[in-house]
Amino acid sequence: VSWLVIYGLITWTLAVGYFPHALPNLPATTYWANGLLAALLLFVSVLLHELSHSFVAIAHGLSVRGITLHVFGGVSHLEDEPPTPRAEFLIAVVGPVTSFAIAAVLWAVNASGLVRSASAQAVISYLVLVNVAVGIFNLVPGFPLDGGRILRAALWKWKGTLGRATYLASRVGVAFALGLMALGFLEIFSGSFIGGFWFILIGTFLRGAADASYSQMALREALAHLPVRDIMAREVVTVPVQATVAQLAEAFWSHHVTSFPVVDGGAVRGIASVQQVHGVPAEQRTERRVSEIMRAVSDDLIVGPNDSVFDALGKASRNQVGRLVVLEGSRLVGYLSLKDITHVLALRGLPDGARSGAGSGGRRAP
Repeated sequence: VSWLVIYGLITWTLAVGYFPHALPNLPATTYWANGLLAALLLFVSVLLHELSHSFVAIAHGLSVRGITLHVFGGVSHLEDEPPTPRAEFLIAVVGPVTSFAIAAVLWAVNASGLVRSASAQAVISYLVLVNVAVGIFNLVPGFPLDGGRILRAALWKWKGTLGRATYLASRVGVAFALGLMALGFLEIFSGSFIGGFWFILIGTFLRGAADASYSQMALREALAHLPVRDIMAREVVTVPVQATVAQLAEAFWSHHVTSFPVVDGGAVRGIASVQQVHGVPAEQRTERRVSEIMRAVSDDLIVGPNDSVFDALGKASRNQVGRLVVLEGSRLVGYLSLKDITHVLALRGLPDGARSGAGSGGRRAP
C-alpha cells in the first residue's frame, strides 16, 4: 500500500509540475501518461540500486531476507551485520555508483539522437536527473543512507566497535532529517508547497529510519550473545492434544497465560492460543479438540536453548508469534515469550545479581 501511495504522489508531482514545464502546451493526458511511465521507471532504477547492495552483500556471505523500496533508494533486509568495515563500505558505496551508472547510460541514450519523441526525451531526462539526485542524496553521511553507512564503516574502522559507530552515524542521520524537515516548512511558507511537502516527507522517514536502525543495533548488542536457555521459562505448562477446547479455555483462566504448547505422548505437536479459542463458538467448545485449532509445530515456532535471544526475537517477529517452543533435540525444555525478552531488556540496567533464574520442572494442563 505504501508503495502505491508513493507511486501516486510521484505521478501527480510529475503530471502537474515537471512535465507541464518541460513540455508546455500539451494535453493533460500526455502529462499524466508521462508521469505514470516516469514514476514506474524511477522505481525500476531504485530496484536496480537496491539489488546492487544485495548482490554485494551476498558476495560477502550475508543473507538477504528481502528488499523494501522507497523513493530515494530502499532497504535490503540483511540477516546479519557486515563482517568488517570494508564489507560495510563496499555494500554501501555500490548503490550510489549504480545510480550514477544508470544516469550515465540514459544520458548517452538521449545524447545519441536515437530518441526522436519529445515526450520520451523528457522522460529520459527526468530519469537522468533523478538518478543523479538519488546517488547524491544517498551519499549524504546520515545513517541509514548509503553515505551514513560509509561514515559508519569509517567510524567502525576508527573506533573499533560497530555499536559506537552506529550510534554516531545515526545521530548525524537524525540531524540531517531534522534539517530536511525544517527546509520543507520554509519551502511551504515561501509558496513552494510540492517541494516543501517532499522535504518534510523524506525528513520524517529518515528520522524514523535513523532511530530504528540504532535501536536495532542496540538490541542486537544486548541480545546477540545471550542464549535462550538463560531467560526461557523452564516450568512449561502444556496441554494434551486430545483435550477439548473448553478444557483449554479453563486452562487459560487457571494459569493466566495466552498460549500453551500442545503435546502428544511427550512430543510437541503445536501451540494453542487464546485467539484460537475465541474463534470457536461457545456451544462447540466441549466437542472440538485442541488438535483442530492449534498451530502445528514447525521450524518457525522452534528455537534451541543455545540459540541467541536476538535470533529468537527475529524469528518471533517474522512469524508474528508471541511465544516460541524451546527444544533440545525432540525434548521440550522451555518456552520463550516476548514478555521474557522485554523483561530481560529492562533488567539490563540493573546489576546481574538482580536477575532471578527461571524455575525448573514441568506441568501439564488441564
